[in-house]
Amino acid sequence: MKFIGKLVVYPLMAVNIAMAFMLIFSCYGSIVAPMGKWPFASLSGLTFPIFFFLNFMFLILWLLTWKKGTLIPIAVILICIIPTLKYFPLHFHKAEKAQQPYLTIVSYNTEGFGIDDNKDWTIANPVLNYTIGLDADLVFLQEVPRSVINKTLNEKRITSQYPYIAIPDGVTTEACMSKYPILYNETINFENSSNSCLYLKILIDKDTLAVYNCHLQSNKLKEDQIAEYQTFIKNPTDSTHYKASKQVIKRLLESTTQRAAQARMIADRAHDETARYVIVCGDFNDTPLSYSYHLFDRFMHNTYAKSGSGMGITYHEHRLYYRIDHIFCSKNITPLYTWIDRTQKDSDHYPVISKIRLE
Repeated sequence: MKFIGKLVVYPLMAVNIAMAFMLIFSCYGSIVAPMGKWPFASLSGLTFPIFFFLNFMFLILWLLTWKKGTLIPIAVILICIIPTLKYFPLHFHKAEKAQQPYLTIVSYNTEGFGIDDNKDWTIANPVLNYTIGLDADLVFLQEVPRSVINKTLNEKRITSQYPYIAIPDGVTTEACMSKYPILYNETINFENSSNSCLYLKILIDKDTLAVYNCHLQSNKLKEDQIAEYQTFIKNPTDSTHYKASKQVIKRLLESTTQRAAQARMIADRAHDETARYVIVCGDFNDTPLSYSYHLFDRFMHNTYAKSGSGMGITYHEHRLYYRIDHIFCSKNITPLYTWIDRTQKDSDHYPVISKIRLE
């Protein structure tokens, strides 16, 4: 029996060790710059949920069969505890406990105000009305049709609530609706990309808040490519789908390299910002275990990691569920409570909403 037991336990232990190393790689591999010798490391964070789940299953297995075996999954989970809590923070306070005074801010990719579900380009657009109904102090938007946001300037019910509106330069890009005076706004265009960043200076009482409202490089995957990739994941032995998935991975590698350069440019500017308070927010198209996220996490607070709870999924289409929308703030800003609102589903993103206090 002991011999038979070893025949079963040792192979399982070998698999567990392999899964442990893969979990470590998924947590820390993305810190490596995507332009380096190991570009695949930049995508490692996408696999984190899979390898964390497998290691957790091994922990349960060893608890039920062989207690000594638990040392492996316990050790690797402890090694990965910091990135795990960035990906899946645990803060169980409620919104009502946020102490006054605070500002409520929103970052929301509207997907053209729900262009796939709504052909209404007037101020009756349901995504626009939902956004206004959030009644936040500062609303930072991505993928905003200029034609819609222009019409808000003539709507008293909107301008009475948001007297300061920064509209995009292009046809569809970033915008801001504010209850506080916007002193300055500028569109920062990214090289060889249709994506951009809206830079704002906002007067909060007597202090200046600098905001970088970003939409970093999109992956631009077509629906058929995503479908092929999902089929490959289900049936990896199918060579047809494998070839299609290689094209998807190639596109992901190209876009993550572009995002890295864009994020570095914004991170450098934010790091040297002269305004007293700084916020960097928007659609990063990257998870909390990514190089782009890491650039800002080095010197800023991520409001969800500091005051949210759970995975906080913001992207929800094509059965791909990730938190790729983020709000970072300078360390003299305290995140009090952050959550993802899933009420409006016409956009492919959910908004990130955060209550913050300027210290």
